[in-house]
Amino acid sequence: MARKIAVRRGTLAALRVRIGFVLVLGVLLSGCSGSEEGEVNDNVPPTPEEAGSVVIRVSGAEGTAYSGNYETIEGELEVVEDTTLGSEPVDYEVEIQEGASDGVTALFEKTQPGREELRVGILADDELVAESRTFAEFGDVIVDWFPQMGPPGTLQEDFFEEVPEDEAS
Repeated sequence: MARKIAVRRGTLAALRVRIGFVLVLGVLLSGCSGSEEGEVNDNVPPTPEEAGSVVIRVSGAEGTAYSGNYETIEGELEVVEDTTLGSEPVDYEVEIQEGASDGVTALFEKTQPGREELRVGILADDELVAESRTFAEFGDVIVDWFPQMGPPGTLQEDFFEEVPEDEAS
């Protein structure tokens, strides 16, 4: 019995050391800046309305057939019928309504079988703000960019603006 307890304690001690090592390694690696993916780009406008231009960029493997749509909260749904990717990405200009707290969303899907990549990104002033991709057969991609409203749990002051009495009814 004493031998089983000693073995279990040894196993637990080894497990604790491994967990500690993994935690330390995780902290060290999270501080590394080898990739630009997690970095914040100061050139990106905080909202679609503040961008000079907003573009939906569709790219991926040459010959990939796709269709889809994109829209803003305040705008019309723009439909893209069956199209095939060439060697260069395809850009779709998005019209942003002035004075609106607008956001952009896009849904594109592969229309032929295959495991080629289909990638969709949203660019504001030529800076990537959101991106998603798929390699799945007939896979789809959803990507969106909405204005930052502040940290979770906070509300914008203008959200609770008082409505004049003549408009309240």
